Amino acid sequence: MLPLWIFSEGDKARGLGHLSRCCAYAAAWRAQGGTVHWVVDGDKFAGSLLEGDSVSWEAWQDKNVPPQNAVAIVDSYSASLTTLECISAGFVRVIYLDDTRRLAYPEGRVIHASPGVPDSQPGAAIWQWGPSWQPLRPPFWSVPARTRISARIERLLIIMGGTDIRDLTPGLVAWLHRHHPEVELEVITQKHDSRLLECRQHHRLDAGQMVELMSRCDLAISAAGQVSYELARCGLPGLLIGVADNQAEQLAGWCDPDGFVSGGWWHEEGLYTQLAQGLALLGSQDERARRARGLQARMNGNGTLEALAWLNQR
Repeated sequence: MLPLWIFSEGDKARGLGHLSRCCAYAAAWRAQGGTVHWVVDGDKFAGSLLEGDSVSWEAWQDKNVPPQNAVAIVDSYSASLTTLECISAGFVRVIYLDDTRRLAYPEGRVIHASPGVPDSQPGAAIWQWGPSWQPLRPPFWSVPARTRISARIERLLIIMGGTDIRDLTPGLVAWLHRHHPEVELEVITQKHDSRLLECRQHHRLDAGQMVELMSRCDLAISAAGQVSYELARCGLPGLLIGVADNQAEQLAGWCDPDGFVSGGWWHEEGLYTQLAQGLALLGSQDERARRARGLQARMNGNGTLEALAWLNQR
């Protein structure tokens, strides 16, 4: 089994979504007996996620990458086409993760997991489309169908990504306390935040703990990033908020009558009005049950292992 090299990026400003989903590939590759080496443009926040791993810390996105007798995964919004062509030529097989259809990728396989309609793309790479290709960490592979749907919203999960780049969480907690004091709040944060009152804070949960938390909550308010796929896999309905330009396709694709409800964009004046309307809609037990089924139906594949099987071909 060839070594797997993962080229990616992540920090407090850009978030940790790239690294988080690539961790799913890394865990599965190691479970099959392979070794993993990371090449990451990142900071201490990224370092905390990859603690104990083999990592080269460098801004690699515009460099010539030396050839390796290895396979590679590239997850970057800033890597130049020249660098990608270099990686394609120098590694045995390459997978590119893409959210924005930004390049005519060189030879390899592109995984575009955002919901939406597939179309023809330029370049030499083969494209794989749809949420079922999203890499999920192993504990998410065997999540059962959600059967318990509470009569009312009792427990709500707030998760604004790995770093909450817009600092939305304190405002959301305060707003929910004012308008929905009866709801218990479970909040994912990077570290303890003294501004978050009367809620349970969770830090650095592993994948198994995240599955357990998502499975016992009734609703989520989340950034429209990579965590959307984990919420969908657990059948946890909720409201998505766009916090970065590259989330536009995901926000549009996930939010429909059988999926999530759009909370709009973080900077919109009507953000809390949209959230109030969404919470009113999702207060219905039947509405949440239907959306839970719809979300899990979109995530019924195992793209993690299928992608790695392709990488491991000889």
